[in-house]
Amino acid sequence: MTWVVVYNGNYVFLMLKLTWSEVLTHRHLIFYWITHLLLEVRMRDSTALPNLMILPTDFLLLHEDFDPRRAEKLSHRILAGGLLKHPPIVAPIPNTDLYVVLDGANRTSAFALAGISHIVAQVVDYNDPDIIVDTWYHVVSGVDFEVFDHGLTNIDHLQLLDCSLDEARRALAQRAAIAYIVCERGVRLVIPPAGGNLGALKLLNQIVATYRGKADIYRASNDIWEIQKPYYPDITALLIFAPLQPADIIEAALGDQKIPTGITRHIVPARALNINFPVGILMSSWSLERKRAWLREWLMERMAANAIRYYAESTFSFNE
Repeated sequence: MTWVVVYNGNYVFLMLKLTWSEVLTHRHLIFYWITHLLLEVRMRDSTALPNLMILPTDFLLLHEDFDPRRAEKLSHRILAGGLLKHPPIVAPIPNTDLYVVLDGANRTSAFALAGISHIVAQVVDYNDPDIIVDTWYHVVSGVDFEVFDHGLTNIDHLQLLDCSLDEARRALAQRAAIAYIVCERGVRLVIPPAGGNLGALKLLNQIVATYRGKADIYRASNDIWEIQKPYYPDITALLIFAPLQPADIIEAALGDQKIPTGITRHIVPARALNINFPVGILMSSWSLERKRAWLREWLMERMAANAIRYYAESTFSFNE
């Protein structure tokens, strides 16, 4: 006879009197109980584990454009390394079996390019008030202003209006503009075109296309020229985009016109990073149910090995 005990230094959670034969017979169930109890104790003062799920890759819809070159390089790297490092973040699309990719368009596209039928994703509730939809701004650098400006003048139906920075901010907040452009010569509003959201998305894509691949693009979170100039000496312009709502993201995912790459930003608490999940499992001929069962066991093993850490403080990563 033997006793199976789970002890965390303060309390005995479970005590069973079993024969060794029973222990061996029920070892998987006992392991499951133990790891779940340890998980409850370890995460009580931190947070619940992120909801990781294995999903069919073609059930994931992009709301934004992806970079084909980056996705292709990433697909080769994933296949060569055999690991998925950071899972994409997705949210269920109501009344469908589909998911919108909130973050990880290139990773998702890399799996599709590599022909990998399943992917591990972090699934979140888009109605969670802690999830924030934000907007990145573009610092356009390394291209002559005249070239940049000439590209804008070639866009059909583009209307630009000179204004002050305060006027531009108010117009964007009131949805009287879809963007504004800050440069050394001043500020110009981008007036909404006809056609509602679809027309606005089309125009935004045309604007970004005038400098994508021709200039260096950096993400920024403020619209102040004097702050950006010291960091980007060759800055040509700042592109400030209108804030987006979850409904805008889902509409773009379900439609043909996507949001330009590098604009949407989702702030998601308790993000799963560095999971290093073996891609071989995802590429195998196993059923989806078997793969999901393998993921559950893998998570329990990672927890039992104390390999999952939660950091409550804000952090900076220097190796992305």
